Amino acid sequence: MGSIANEEQHEALVVGTGFGGLYALYLLKQLGLDVRAVESGADVGGTWYWNKYPGARSDVTSDTYRYSWDKEILQNSKWPHNYLLQSEIQANFQEVAKKHDLYPLITFNTKLEQAHWDENASLWKVAFSNGQSYAVRYLVTSIGITHKPYIPDIPDLDAFKGRITHTSQWTPDIEWEGKRIAVIGTGASGVQIASTLAEKAGSLTHFIRHAQYVLPAQYRLVSTEERKLINDRYDQIWHDVFASAVGFGFAEPNRPTLSVSPEDREQIFEDLWNQGSGFRFLFGGFSDLVVDEAANKEAINFIHRKINEIVKDKAKAEVLTSNDWFARRPLTDDHYYERFNQPNVFAHDLKKAPISRATPTGLQTSDGKDHEFDLIVFATGFDATDGSYYAIDFKGRGGKTLEDHWLGQGGPRTHLGISTSSFPNLFFVNGPGVPFANNPPVTEKSAEFGAELIKRAEEIRKEGKGTGVVENSKEAEEKWLQTCTDIGHATLFAKTGSWFFGENVPGRKHSPRFYFGGIGSWRKALSDVRRNGYEGYSFGEK
Repeated sequence: MGSIANEEQHEALVVGTGFGGLYALYLLKQLGLDVRAVESGADVGGTWYWNKYPGARSDVTSDTYRYSWDKEILQNSKWPHNYLLQSEIQANFQEVAKKHDLYPLITFNTKLEQAHWDENASLWKVAFSNGQSYAVRYLVTSIGITHKPYIPDIPDLDAFKGRITHTSQWTPDIEWEGKRIAVIGTGASGVQIASTLAEKAGSLTHFIRHAQYVLPAQYRLVSTEERKLINDRYDQIWHDVFASAVGFGFAEPNRPTLSVSPEDREQIFEDLWNQGSGFRFLFGGFSDLVVDEAANKEAINFIHRKINEIVKDKAKAEVLTSNDWFARRPLTDDHYYERFNQPNVFAHDLKKAPISRATPTGLQTSDGKDHEFDLIVFATGFDATDGSYYAIDFKGRGGKTLEDHWLGQGGPRTHLGISTSSFPNLFFVNGPGVPFANNPPVTEKSAEFGAELIKRAEEIRKEGKGTGVVENSKEAEEKWLQTCTDIGHATLFAKTGSWFFGENVPGRKHSPRFYFGGIGSWRKALSDVRRNGYEGYSFGEK
């Protein structure tokens, strides 16, 4: 490969060891490549290593929030409840890494800081936070769609004398029981941590800009008989997941909301509420909640009635009642609304009185009120899907930066969520442009397709038929971006500002971060590309 001083030579490098990265590492090892991985955390798990805040739990059921490809682990892993706690998810990652001998290939506590494409050598020259550098032929990134924390700019925040943390930076030494707590943000982590901390906090104020639609999880034990039935049906379960739209393991009926009587519609919503899962409520009862405004309004009205039934203080209920479309990531928690019946739990409407600045004792809002706190928790989410890539110095052909290639054109663009032009031999696992759906099955198919491309490139290179440099065309990624845009704009997701279109970060242009056409149709698109000789890709053929 050619070398420079202190530069290690490897055939492939995987960045990140969450769902996508750990599987990509396994696949490339199976191909017989000299592969290594780096991970910024101290262990495997990716998002589930970092997010250890109280209440951290999957909101996808335990049977499908996992890998499908290791049947032994799939059927023998212990999961006593229908949803997985953070510690249980990370334990599953550890089990996979140990069984398949992946730990020796991973360098922990190490960040990728720089990756430059050497056009003369057809190699990626990469540098890490620990001072090491590699030269690799293939660079596979699985940095995570929710990795780079987003913290809003609050004036004088450094003046606050108490403790400040982001949910993804929570550490066990944080004292919170009996404390006065501010939780800022109402995404999944905000709802989970507010609900959990409220039980034993001295007081808790949830600062809410966009009230959410929070559905119950119905967290419960899974009986031995139920687990046996799941194990016996796993082949069918995964077939259904990979052929479905959102891949959560439940049926997705082809039934419009307004096709049934009001009485039947109410009962279906009630049944979904009692079954649990925000995703099930959005996708498992009717087929058109995210594409038809009248249908969406029916779901909104049902949830609004539930809020008013549960929350006794009408002023709090008003703050908790959203005026947006039910078209953000659906949230799940069994006690969130009930917590606001506690006298120590408050809801603050940031639209009526935004935070104006921090003070030594807490936060001051625009109405002049001083709120005193011991702990401020930012549950403000992430610079999601593509944001983590901009923290790394990526340079492709001609020294082009990835940030310029993407944000300079209004937003990220990839071919099928797998690669981007001008950056040869760079592959994304769960990159911008993959389906909005259950994450593990999406990452599996993303990693597998990337490994296919690498395998094909290696065959061409070793046969002397080309350089083995894989790159998609500009036309292919623009076509996929247009597909993502057209489908996305046919949904209410596009009418509800969120990280799905990059709108949670100030200054970002509205542009789709996902493909909203479903796992099944995305897999068909992958199959079509494969069947047509990897259409849209070149392999440096001679």
